[in-house]
Amino acid sequence: MKKLTILLFLLTVFQFDGFSQTEIYNLESQNLHKNVQKTIEHYYTYDKNSGGFVKKSVSIKRYNDHGNLAETYYLYNSTYSESNPTKKIYNYNSKDLLVSTKNISDVTNKYSSHYEFTYDKKGNLIKRESVSKDGSKYVTLYENDRKGRVINKKEYNKSNKLIAEVNYTYKGNKKTQNRTSFSGKDGSISGNYITVYKDNIKVSYKADSKYSNSNTTYEYDKEGNLSKSNYKGKTNSTSSYNYVYDKKDNWIKKHHNSGKYHYFYFREIYFKNGDVTGSSEFDRTFINRHGNFDNVAVVPLKKKDLKKKNNTSYDSGMPSFSYKNWKYSFVNMKDKVTDVSGKVNLSVPNNSKLTNGATVKFRVEINGADTKNLTYTVSSYYFDTKTKRHFWSLKSSTNDSKGTLCLFKESQNLRSVDIVGLLMVGKEDNKLSFYLQ
Repeated sequence: MKKLTILLFLLTVFQFDGFSQTEIYNLESQNLHKNVQKTIEHYYTYDKNSGGFVKKSVSIKRYNDHGNLAETYYLYNSTYSESNPTKKIYNYNSKDLLVSTKNISDVTNKYSSHYEFTYDKKGNLIKRESVSKDGSKYVTLYENDRKGRVINKKEYNKSNKLIAEVNYTYKGNKKTQNRTSFSGKDGSISGNYITVYKDNIKVSYKADSKYSNSNTTYEYDKEGNLSKSNYKGKTNSTSSYNYVYDKKDNWIKKHHNSGKYHYFYFREIYFKNGDVTGSSEFDRTFINRHGNFDNVAVVPLKKKDLKKKNNTSYDSGMPSFSYKNWKYSFVNMKDKVTDVSGKVNLSVPNNSKLTNGATVKFRVEINGADTKNLTYTVSSYYFDTKTKRHFWSLKSSTNDSKGTLCLFKESQNLRSVDIVGLLMVGKEDNKLSFYLQ
């Protein structure tokens, strides 16, 4: 995808975009039959390095008797780290309003967070808080009209600085969302983004930032699922979606095609009356229908074995620096390398060095999109003697996302560019890698 996609991805990874219970947490929003009790979804993609298709994720969702999401399980198969499942529960009050979420994963860290929701006497959402274990909060405040519709939303970071304001207007079946983002550094406007909905279905998105302009339109099939997205900017691109449905008009197989990249989803659906449709098993026939691949078989994901004792020396020869500047010409997002350029700046406050326990700040500039400021704490360091690479494991200071900084002792040529390292950021299910030059 192009720069717009990268920006949207970064917004997902690093910010807390506002939402309401009805937009994300019930069967209707997922376009599912009202009597669904549970779904199991497996996601596969072709991995050239592994020599076949790999299972990238497993997602399980359970719904309560009122059709609201009650529990989730998510496991992402990462190339660069161990895979630990994320498990969450969703709590509702007597009026069937979502009041909180809780992370019940077996493995968590001090940066994991939960959500708390506050409503007015009419049941309208007026506040959402993302609360980390260290007590820091990202807060979103909502203003509603007399009909209970959101007309204004303000988002604040943990320092209580306004980072975005969203205004909503309504006309018949049309809703327009106008989002203005602000720089966390000086409060200046960094971009304006307009999304148009018809009958609560997104039909267009327009980005107007200080770097570039772009437009995206969306098309849907007769069952109401996204069938195509058309992006127009400095370059144009199209993504398409194909589905297989059960007799209840729920999709059970999905193919997403973006350029030369293909993504396949298989879903098993359990109903309250005991019926089961679909399957989460890998379907070669469906895959062959949508592409020509060297090996249509599931293979183990070839991981970067970073923790072998015979290849790794800890705290040995750690580079000592407090400031670095890099540029990049392409990124890797969900196993797809995309030509997007920008700059990455690293700084360690108070003239400290990049050592264990240090706070490190990254300023990521995306040409034609936006700038993001990220803060991490270094949780560990190791040097892989086999690959001759330095690795710093990072934990977010504001949420439960993780990151990795990898610097090469010897540069490598990729796409005719000398690469000196990688910056990998985001949660396991939303990992974004910058190839540093």
